[in-house]
Amino acid sequence: MGTRRNKLVFKCLKQLDDQGYMTAMMMLISTLLLGFIFHLCYVTMNERAFLDREEEQFKKHSLLVLGMKDTISYIQKNDVETTEKTFIYEEGTVHAAIQFSPSEVIYITLNGTTQNATKVFALFQYNQTLKEVVEWSEG
Repeated sequence: MGTRRNKLVFKCLKQLDDQGYMTAMMMLISTLLLGFIFHLCYVTMNERAFLDREEEQFKKHSLLVLGMKDTISYIQKNDVETTEKTFIYEEGTVHAAIQFSPSEVIYITLNGTTQNATKVFALFQYNQTLKEVVEWSEG
């Protein structure tokens, strides 16, 4: 049965070739194959761009959290009225501007850049008595 089927396939292909459709059929198949390959390349490229954006967003958040943590540690160790401090990490650099107020709440502004030169900015308030972050906003 296998050889009979092969003869039928070849007979159909031979008939297409005799009628002049074989070249058009091969061009159609080649075009569809190339279209599929280009589609896969496009999807892969978009996925890579999406992953790069997500990774950059993660680095921005990591940088701000590390800056916040180290700024709070710096405040707890040093009793300074108003100061500025710069922290350098693997993810980038953060500059903290610390402003004490008459109440126990400290206002802190974080400015920084990631390694890819993406700007990060955050404001938060730290309560010295409760030893916790009262308010956090990211820009």
